[in-house]
Amino acid sequence: PGSLHYCGLPPGRLHTEIKRDCGGVLPEVAKLIGECRAFASFNYTTDPATGFPRTQDCLSLGFDQYDRSPEVASAWGNFFAYESAQQKVQDFWRVVATALAGSAGVLAYDLVNEPLAGNFFADPDLLIPGHADLHLLQPMYARLHDVIRAVDPGGIMMYEPAPVPDSLPAWLPVAGGVHSSGFTAGPAGAAMSYHIYSCGFALAACDKRGDPASSDCDVCDKFATTAVTKRQEEVTKLGGAAFLTEFGACSGSETCIAEINRIADRADSALHSWAYWQFKYYHDITTVAGPEEGFYHADGSLQDGKVAALSRTYAPIIAGRPELVRYDAKTGAFHLRLSTDAGTDHLPTEIYLNRKMNYPGQGFVVHALNATVEDQGDGPLLVTALARVPAGLQVDVVVTRPYSGPTSGTFAAASKDAIKWQVEESSSPGFGLSVSEKSKGWRALKVFSDDGKLICALETSKGGTVAQHCSLEGKDRHGFLFQYYVEIWKAGVLSIPVLLLLY
Repeated sequence: PGSLHYCGLPPGRLHTEIKRDCGGVLPEVAKLIGECRAFASFNYTTDPATGFPRTQDCLSLGFDQYDRSPEVASAWGNFFAYESAQQKVQDFWRVVATALAGSAGVLAYDLVNEPLAGNFFADPDLLIPGHADLHLLQPMYARLHDVIRAVDPGGIMMYEPAPVPDSLPAWLPVAGGVHSSGFTAGPAGAAMSYHIYSCGFALAACDKRGDPASSDCDVCDKFATTAVTKRQEEVTKLGGAAFLTEFGACSGSETCIAEINRIADRADSALHSWAYWQFKYYHDITTVAGPEEGFYHADGSLQDGKVAALSRTYAPIIAGRPELVRYDAKTGAFHLRLSTDAGTDHLPTEIYLNRKMNYPGQGFVVHALNATVEDQGDGPLLVTALARVPAGLQVDVVVTRPYSGPTSGTFAAASKDAIKWQVEESSSPGFGLSVSEKSKGWRALKVFSDDGKLICALETSKGGTVAQHCSLEGKDRHGFLFQYYVEIWKAGVLSIPVLLLLY
């Protein structure tokens, strides 16, 4: 170790200045609960060729176990404290950005992946959510921004808050949950990077394949929703975008696929891009999940269910400003709403769809408002705003499998009074709901979207035959690609909710 360079430190300096024990009040308390364990206590055998512990011994524990060692905390503290280390990081990114500036194959520069919060044993304030972000990471990101901008004015930079303590396991009293980062400014032309791993948050431990327990679905839902919401609130304040750069790391099981759909749904709701970890295992010793976390089984065959879940319909190129993106994995329904810009209203929006996996058999149908749609066969769908559409007007597009579900029904009461409903196509964009029946006991029919929005309300008179029609706007018609609730109200009685999947 004395002859190695580490993050730009002079030879031998890291070796002599790394703290290797749990001394001090905080480390000793952490040691009592098993959260400070020096490397020597693992009793690993040493590889004589390198002087380091043998790789197979190190892999007996996940890397997160080592993050709480005094050696790792001390090394991160030195990384932030030593000017020589920081200079080497700047030199590194200068070389990379110079070589890759303008390359079409580069999405962004991910400045530091999952940065640790410095030496929190020496400075307990670093355990306060956001403290390391503000005092250690933000100054470093600002310097790296200046370095990269000097050689690549247009490249996107991704900056990430410290995963811990900004996100803490749900089982921790009071502190558990997702916290706001401490950033007060984001580098210009940058996206905040963040990760969502339910295995690091859920109440029950994940299995060896990286799959969270199905019993933790509610906890994982809350975690994903809060993480996306918090990061969106922050980039709204700081400027720039947010990018979910890692999630998943699970097998192709039903639990894993549910996890993929859950998190991707949340990201779509906030218009965040996302990336799954990871494509292939690549004999990666840094990951805590197994080889099944990639797209392939151990025998080399494709994990079809996982790939179908990740091959969601989406719009990689949008000619305008996106306002709504939604995809339903069960039905293949996709809904995009955008507002046009004066400079891009003549350009096509591209919609990617996996025809083989998500629209097999009868294929798909497309409906658009204020736009034309061109199907390129094996390529993306091209959506172009109509020439008469002024800048700022909404373009609404949906893709779905052909609908073959119910379009009518009857609800009967004990008194044999009945009320009927049906879905009708109309000549104008949209469709209607109608009710026609003697309904002495029934008072109203209401339709709600699955996010609670009242779409349609029909009230009956006291007795007699009623026939009413509720016209829906085209965009609300498109909303019926997803789950809606029909409620039939009876006088003096609670409503009867009925779940409907309509198109």
